[in-house]
Amino acid sequence: MLEITCPYDGDCGRRFAPSAMDAADGAFLTTAIAKKMTFMFLHCPACARMFQFNPVAWTAQACEAVAPKAARVAKKSGKQLEKLLAREKVALPLAYLEHLRSGKSRSDVAIFTDEDHFTLYRLDQLCQDVEVDGTKYLAVRQLAGFALALAQAAGTASKQAAPFSPAELAACLAIGEEATRILFIDSRDNDTLWIYHPDGGDVDRTRLTVSALLGPGAP
Repeated sequence: MLEITCPYDGDCGRRFAPSAMDAADGAFLTTAIAKKMTFMFLHCPACARMFQFNPVAWTAQACEAVAPKAARVAKKSGKQLEKLLAREKVALPLAYLEHLRSGKSRSDVAIFTDEDHFTLYRLDQLCQDVEVDGTKYLAVRQLAGFALALAQAAGTASKQAAPFSPAELAACLAIGEEATRILFIDSRDNDTLWIYHPDGGDVDRTRLTVSALLGPGAP
């Protein structure tokens, strides 16, 4: 195969053979080529950042899809943060908002017993900027960026992110992460917790809900 050039040429820009990627990315690329996909996410083996890739045109584009931990914003008070969320029409479940207001919100949650815990965003982290496909979103609203990218790449009939439509996915609120995976609240019932995979556009339903997350005996 041809070499791929990391699109983050400001501090990386390394050219590498597909065989240099990890096994998961390599297998995904092989499948994407066979299916003539034009949109996917890969990771640079040198800088480890995610980027958008078109296997048909063999072009890479920076997306900085995962940035909430690296983002820096001026420190705001709790009331200022809540006003920002209200201005962006972010309506967190009231019980969860009260949990974040308490100042003693939990820092992580075990979604799968045999895997790493998901880090849960604090109130200020929900309001940090995340860049998805060249556009900035609040971390809590980052799925809107992924939904737009999926819709543009494959149309509204895309099977990616099913059973969510692009509009439903865009309305979902991200509340945590583990590596590249994003933990989010189902916009349709405002309670069920799901996981979004930016590298493939797929979603997994968890056995948890916001109610269970905050209740007695929570994981």
